[in-house]
Amino acid sequence: MRKHSRILLLSIGLLAISTLASAAPVKDDWGMWLSNTYQTDFGGSPYLAFLELAPRTKHDNGEFSQIIVRPLLGYKLTQKLQLWLGYTWQGEYSKETDFELATNDFMQQLQWIDNWTPQLNFQYRFRMEERFFEDEDTAFRMRHRFRFVYSLPETKAYLIAADELFVYFNSINHGRLANAVQTGINQNRSYVGIGYKITPKINIDTGYQLQYVNNFGTPDGVNHIWLTNLNVNF
Repeated sequence: MRKHSRILLLSIGLLAISTLASAAPVKDDWGMWLSNTYQTDFGGSPYLAFLELAPRTKHDNGEFSQIIVRPLLGYKLTQKLQLWLGYTWQGEYSKETDFELATNDFMQQLQWIDNWTPQLNFQYRFRMEERFFEDEDTAFRMRHRFRFVYSLPETKAYLIAADELFVYFNSINHGRLANAVQTGINQNRSYVGIGYKITPKINIDTGYQLQYVNNFGTPDGVNHIWLTNLNVNF
């Protein structure tokens, strides 16, 4: 199992490095993201419900940019494998348009959760999104996320690392999204942080996320993000 984990970590690292290495000139920015998640299995049933609320900033943390509202319903196919269906409202804010350019996504998700050792938890998440942009064509995107959580022995603290790759299946060749929605790699997010289990059902982690956005015809984006996740299970 250790061999498998080393292979996965190496693959993720090589993927992130290759994405960066092949990049054109980039535009740097930094901001803060806060993700609040609430999940329940209704007292031990195979049915699941999830809600995420996530405000975000940009332009050197000087401007509110987005808020994510993401409800999902899920089902435990096995103790390790989960199937989810859901919806995402991605509110894109600007002073000129307010939230008029919000994106509506319908999504399907498969998630595998496994304790490789008493301390090391592994999660793989595959997500399909059908993205409905305001006054634009529909886009289809998939997301692959690998996530590792290592609980520090004899403490309530843990270390966390994750990497997520976004890939579009089609292109929008005209309009405001022509440079952003093109077939192929859309972006990659890599995150490392430290967390704490406040109670058996509430935990929080915080750390650094590098978001690399692959654009077409304009400079790629490199966003340095301080990310905090507050997770409540009940």
